[in-house]
Amino acid sequence: MLTRALRAAALAATLLVHPSTARADWSFGVFLGASHTMPSTLTLNLPAAGTHDTFSAVPLASRSFSSPPYYGYRLGWFGSGSRRIGVEAELIHLKIYPGDGALGPLVQRFSISHGLNLLLVNLVVRQPMQRRVWLAARWGAGMAIPHGESRVGGIDQEQYEIASAAFQAAAGPEFALSRHARGFVEYKVTTTAPSVSVANGTVRGRYTSHHLAAGLGIVW
Repeated sequence: MLTRALRAAALAATLLVHPSTARADWSFGVFLGASHTMPSTLTLNLPAAGTHDTFSAVPLASRSFSSPPYYGYRLGWFGSGSRRIGVEAELIHLKIYPGDGALGPLVQRFSISHGLNLLLVNLVVRQPMQRRVWLAARWGAGMAIPHGESRVGGIDQEQYEIASAAFQAAAGPEFALSRHARGFVEYKVTTTAPSVSVANGTVRGRYTSHHLAAGLGIVW
């Protein structure tokens, strides 16, 4: 019994003195940036009015730096050993603004302005480049949770809703700023095709976006 207790105490001391050799790394990061969403085909469906109209090549503004700005955050886990492969939960907040009048006279206002929010689970692969620099690649899948704001036929409506599947691919360098601090720059491509509720109907479209983001993270 005494021998087992001594072994347990020795193991606990090892974990306290050298925690990185005995457990995986956790990370948390926040980032800001900008997105550019490609023009899209949007479909306005108002069954009660007998309206089913399609609008092609609708330009979409992002207004990434106006309130609320583009932002994101993520929580990750990297396994013991080389810590080159991990998984993350990530939220990306970007915005969509079709041009005025782009959806015809029935739609006085439509935007996804409190976020075409993408909630994703990422697979992360990191490759060391130099002593304090890694190249990280991410592939993610999850869901879009848009917050649509609209006025259709004079009726205002806004809501959050779980709308569709969402996907991303991303890559960029990560820099060790200190033992527990990291900086990163990242290019992303995301795509999702939500059907957003409006008064007595929906607006549906595919939103494929290019992002440039930079942020800070901690590792423990």
